[in-house]
Amino acid sequence: MSKGAPHIVGLGNALVDVVAAVPPEVVSRHRLTPGGMHLVEAESAHALFKEVGPGVRQSGGSVANSIAHLAETPVRGTYIGKVADDDLGKTFLEEMLGLGLAAPVAVARNDDHGTGRCVVLVTPDGERTMSTYLGAATTLMPFEARAALPEDFDILFIEGYIWDAPHGAAVIETLCQAAKAAGATVALTPSDAGCVERNIGVMRNTVSRHVDVLIGNHVEIGTLAGRDGAEAALDWAMSKVSVAAVTEHEKGSWVADADGRHHLPAAPVGQVVDSTGAGDAYASGFLAGLAQGQPVDRAGSMGARQAASVLGHYGARDGAAARAIALPAA
Repeated sequence: MSKGAPHIVGLGNALVDVVAAVPPEVVSRHRLTPGGMHLVEAESAHALFKEVGPGVRQSGGSVANSIAHLAETPVRGTYIGKVADDDLGKTFLEEMLGLGLAAPVAVARNDDHGTGRCVVLVTPDGERTMSTYLGAATTLMPFEARAALPEDFDILFIEGYIWDAPHGAAVIETLCQAAKAAGATVALTPSDAGCVERNIGVMRNTVSRHVDVLIGNHVEIGTLAGRDGAEAALDWAMSKVSVAAVTEHEKGSWVADADGRHHLPAAPVGQVVDSTGAGDAYASGFLAGLAQGQPVDRAGSMGARQAASVLGHYGARDGAAARAIALPAA
């Protein structure tokens, strides 16, 4: 446990969002579906990035977004992931450090993976087409993650996508054991239903053995539970962990601990522009509340307010990349 300000450590895939204004033929030439989200391999990623140029850049990744939002709270944040020794890796590090967050990420050197990136192609009609390459993020090794883990922290927050990497299960197991030895709480977000389906056995096993706090939307946790509906998902979660938060978009969220359960409304939003990253922001607010000793219902309200703060603009965070997505292409 940390001796000073509450401290949350996040483990996830380190990515950089790269926003570029392009004509429609760029999308079709790279065989991308307009408006779609695509996971691509190295060759396709490098070809696309070479064509669209530097773009407008902003560090990203699910748990990286959650840790970044801690900069707006009294809670300290540390992020663990892996980038390459390239311009995008430097962008990721500089931005996280610029927010006052620790980022002892591992750096892949003399490596052809490149830093993971999500290239957002914005066409003149305002359509956004996303192409994601995980790159060096998937090469994180257990010993690298363990070396980056600080001695004192209160919560370890794990991104489910880590299980998709070749050594992901070992990385998660190593850090869970270290967190328990340090007296810290382990929190998990399943990431998405597809990730759960691909890794359901090891994910359920880790939840049963290590996880104290489970956070996700009703589809993700419902898939993990094998049940439909937010309340049924919450029932399953509370049979496995001490604290759970199940979000349900505009319907709000359910939160629970040993003292009971609460349904909390979504925080009001003037106009919903883009829901990207709302779940990341909710998790940040919720965990920040728990780290500061708030009761679970108040922590849930903090999560709802943080989620609302990103719904009014494009992208998972405010900043140059979010503003670039909103601009018409040149």
